[in-house]
Amino acid sequence: MSSSSAGRSAVLSELDEIIDHLAGSRERAASAFAAEMFFFERVAGVVEERERERAVRDGDGAVTASSQLGMREVYAEVAAALRLSEWQVARKVSQAWSLTHRFYETLCEASDGRIWPEHATLIAETGAVIEDDQVRRQYEAVAVDMAGEMTPAQLRPALSGLVSRLDPEGTQQRVRDAITRRKVTVRELEPGLARITADLPTTQGVGIVNRLQEMADQLYEQNAADRAQAQAAAAAADANADANAGSDPNGDRADADANADADPNSDRAKADADTDADSDGVADGGSDDAPSEEAGSEEAGSEEAGSGEVVVDERTRSQIMADVFTDLLLTNVPDGHGTTEQAKENLGAITGTVQVTIPAGTLTGQTAGGATVTGFGAIDDQTARDLAGAARAWTRVFTDPCTGVPTSVDRYRPSKRQRLLLRVRDEHCRFPGCRRPAHKCDIDHTVAYAEGGQTCLCNLAHLCKRHHTLKHETDWVVIQRPGGILEWTAPTGRVHHTRPPGTVRFQPIALITDEPRHRHALARDPAPF
Repeated sequence: MSSSSAGRSAVLSELDEIIDHLAGSRERAASAFAAEMFFFERVAGVVEERERERAVRDGDGAVTASSQLGMREVYAEVAAALRLSEWQVARKVSQAWSLTHRFYETLCEASDGRIWPEHATLIAETGAVIEDDQVRRQYEAVAVDMAGEMTPAQLRPALSGLVSRLDPEGTQQRVRDAITRRKVTVRELEPGLARITADLPTTQGVGIVNRLQEMADQLYEQNAADRAQAQAAAAAADANADANAGSDPNGDRADADANADADPNSDRAKADADTDADSDGVADGGSDDAPSEEAGSEEAGSEEAGSGEVVVDERTRSQIMADVFTDLLLTNVPDGHGTTEQAKENLGAITGTVQVTIPAGTLTGQTAGGATVTGFGAIDDQTARDLAGAARAWTRVFTDPCTGVPTSVDRYRPSKRQRLLLRVRDEHCRFPGCRRPAHKCDIDHTVAYAEGGQTCLCNLAHLCKRHHTLKHETDWVVIQRPGGILEWTAPTGRVHHTRPPGTVRFQPIALITDEPRHRHALARDPAPF
């Protein structure tokens, strides 16, 4: 187990055991993945040999790739045996070749269970664009280190940023090529629902989604306020109805009934007796007509009350966002079915925002590359310079040259510098695995202010509401290490570290061994996993 169970509750002890078993299962799955990759790499060699056999059998001795019959033959048999499509087999063979020939250290890390198959796949796919062997080795060394701490969702943009730093000129060309492939497509998901997909330049895409989200948030909050107001009005109406019911409107009738019971010769008593005699299984003949009259009165009252009711918007944020998107494209009016003219005007005033980081050298044209949209990836230098030129204000961020951690900020329009620096440093919630953007998180004192914690950068970090609550209300514990690194201790005693996303994690040459680990024999024996 990961830590001593002395003094630990039975529940936490069981959780600790389960996590140990889950981690072991994941390690075995990673090892199996690595073994599968070695076997699929051998399939590529079998294809080449089969092509040669066919060439000799056909008599011309020449091996050509035009027919690819040998490959089709081999892939078809592998696919049939594994119940995969031939396309899936081809993809796995390509992936296996890349891992075994270009990212061998990554595959060995997966074989040892230190990183998961998803991480290894991302490392190989993202780094495949790097042609220079030395640069690729630098990339792989840092990428494996990152994979040991990040989820696949966190690792993807981090790897993209790493490639951008190591290969800035190549990244610029790839960004320009990618922009030429922009397009919009539509397809039916199910009867009544279609999906529009827009492949756009990163800055425009992020700006569009941010604007839609802000509009949807504003409408949703207004709808929530309307619902609360309607519920309060309904509660007040119910209270008034209960108060009126408390005074007995049938008091006179009660007195008449009492007198009738006292005087058996009264007209009312005689009428009741006659009714009882004529009734056929009905306890009170007078009640036959009364209920219908009362019901009619109640229904009339309901309709009268309903005629003045305000219809409350019950749409979700996602539904509102989709409606705003539709309105903008079809009518150019961003009302999202807003209920008032003021609401529509407020929506129209919302603009898209994008947080872009641009190295000073790139801004002046002295260096290439490095401009990124926070949380997404690289953009081309010209777009970055255009955005900087059009911005009403922009921020200088000074970073430590060794670690890359922001140390101070300077803004031409001074504002809350600590908040700004923290947002630049953290980018998102600092709980392990969470990617909620910093601007939607709380700034938390690692050591509570009430307990003497200082309001300084070394004691502040962004936490989303979910993980802010987790920190304060559960047995999770966090301390802040130098460089903005947070050390989280789980209730079972396991320790997890999260680093600021922009941290430079390496001195490239120092992390790369001159002697890569011994390669497994592939020609005859299966990989020893």
